[in-house]
Amino acid sequence: MTPERVSSSSCIFAFKQGLEPALRVQPGSDLILETRDCFSGQLKSSGDEIPDMDWSRINPATGPVYLEGACPGDILKIEIKDIRLKSPAVMIAAPGEGVLGDRIEKPVTKILPLSDSRIEFSPDRVYQQEPMVGVIGVAPAGEEEIPTGHPGLHGGNMDCKLLQAGSTLYLPVNTPGALLAAGDMHALMGDGEIVVCAAEAGGELELSLDLVKGSNLPLPLLENSRVISTIASAETLDEAVNRAVYKMTDLLIDHFDFTLSEAGMLLSLIGQAEICQVVDPLKTARFTLAREEINLKKWQEITKPS
Repeated sequence: MTPERVSSSSCIFAFKQGLEPALRVQPGSDLILETRDCFSGQLKSSGDEIPDMDWSRINPATGPVYLEGACPGDILKIEIKDIRLKSPAVMIAAPGEGVLGDRIEKPVTKILPLSDSRIEFSPDRVYQQEPMVGVIGVAPAGEEEIPTGHPGLHGGNMDCKLLQAGSTLYLPVNTPGALLAAGDMHALMGDGEIVVCAAEAGGELELSLDLVKGSNLPLPLLENSRVISTIASAETLDEAVNRAVYKMTDLLIDHFDFTLSEAGMLLSLIGQAEICQVVDPLKTARFTLAREEINLKKWQEITKPS
């Protein structure tokens, strides 16, 4: 069956409850989200001036998509099937933005051509693309809206480079239908995204959506063929790392019969505390564990679609 499609003209700039869905789908459905780059296509050449941008159009997320049967307390299971990017990508460096914002004096726009799975930073610096999605989230709990540029328990602008084709993301359902939206795709991003952006590109994001009912998982949670990773956002990177560790520890205790001390020692021995991004209003970290370290049969049971 051909996946249903949502145009990039249907986009939001804040996650919140009560939004009118751009599409309604059944569990198990595939869909394609057409996405704009994080600047909404406003920067097309190195001569485009950053101060002239409409900053209210930053980080558009295509959607929202209503998943039939999704109820508060359920878990939304999102398989990223493919990420197809449009050339070129764009980057900026700007005063006041990112870790280096206090040292950058003049705004710069850079256009990066994409071709044959490669990205050209300069003629002598050509890299392999590693397409990923920066913003993917659902309506948050409560009545307050959360801008698409912010991360949180709902997902959002986590900028986790593991969100690539072949990965699966688990998010909470906080409102009927979940109201999923996504965008901010990157051709390549280093952990931290220290200059406030990566190789920003529009394109197509192909997803498969399903529901998990009756499981207690520490969310947001990500898996791919190699690892399982808990994701957390907080005002400081220290707190984000702590929360990601707590989530992974709880996963081992609640579902895999570890004691607290056993879980802590194992994670200290072979777990990896990693940075997602350090430039958003909240910082995001992940804690990663190899899949082979858990009971995969049990894992399949607790993440099986209902």
